[in-house]
Amino acid sequence: MMSKKNVPADRTSFVSFLLRLGIAVPFLYAAIAAALDPTSWIGFFPSWLQAIIPGGVLLGLWSWYEVALSLWLISGKKTYYAGGLASLTLLAITVFNLGALDIVFRDVGLLLAAVALTLLAKK
Repeated sequence: MMSKKNVPADRTSFVSFLLRLGIAVPFLYAAIAAALDPTSWIGFFPSWLQAIIPGGVLLGLWSWYEVALSLWLISGKKTYYAGGLASLTLLAITVFNLGALDIVFRDVGLLLAAVALTLLAKK
């Protein structure tokens, strides 16, 4: 197995960029799609959470969070923390939507990519 020390820095940077972009794009897509068709997205929030925060407000806040996380990932700043936050977010999305695994199974792959990004960025 090749250690990180043997991989050229420019290749590591490019791999990091591809991972960051691959994770950021679905978050951006979801935020935009939720703004255009909120009724299709509100159901992904647990009912107990919607009992605390109205669905429309929750979806709006979540969409802003997804946009901010996407921009942070794309920026390449503090990638270790951005990747870690993306990992936790994707884990929560998957766990709270296990009943919709036919839809969120893709999030498992994104979760693993986010974990890979986090490990790649660890100093």
